[in-house]
Amino acid sequence: MSLNGAIAIDDGQGNWTHPETLTDPRDLRLLCELMAQADCLITSAGYLRDLERGSLGNLLQLPQTPEFQDLSNYRARHHDTPFPTVLVVSRSLDFQVPASIEEHRQTLRVLAPGNAPERRVAELRDQGVDVILSEDTDWVGSEAVITNLKELGARTAYLFCGPQMNGILMQSGQVKRLYLTWLHRLQGGHPALTVGSFLPASKSSSLELVELFQAEAEGDLPGFWFGYFDA
Repeated sequence: MSLNGAIAIDDGQGNWTHPETLTDPRDLRLLCELMAQADCLITSAGYLRDLERGSLGNLLQLPQTPEFQDLSNYRARHHDTPFPTVLVVSRSLDFQVPASIEEHRQTLRVLAPGNAPERRVAELRDQGVDVILSEDTDWVGSEAVITNLKELGARTAYLFCGPQMNGILMQSGQVKRLYLTWLHRLQGGHPALTVGSFLPASKSSSLELVELFQAEAEGDLPGFWFGYFDA
């Protein structure tokens, strides 16, 4: 996010995307370090649609470039697979499976509520996709997510979803760590993404700051903070 809270803006066509002023290669490096440690990535149909449109980069695998080779080496030492399992949580199932998942032989599971579109469920299963319908009728709850993570053998999961799934898992007490990056840049003048409801008072809790790092401005790149909280 930017210093004044913007995390994404409307591109004018109804799509939420990161503005160029919020992209930073140092932040990508931090994201990939977290990904390298995860047994499973939890994402959404929205991200897969953005990936197909080309409005967001592919974060389902570690970049296969020399500057990220140390992360691939780390994963080879500490994990049985070169890339994490991918768990897609979706209500509409309105997405295409990225070709990179099959190319890299990643395990993929799609978790949907019981009222997911039957035709789309059948289409995905015909493609060989592992689609699981939860007992939840409108939206996938935290218990279904945790049950599927256990079935997939995942001890640690890295969550990059929208605010609804973030909120569900935060309210259920399933989130252990929260990582935040603030770029020291004021956006202003844009409609910022503020979708989602507030956590109820009974579920809201303070975060304990564990570490906070500061990167200085470099050339055209602004400075930024990277914080790690116990949730």
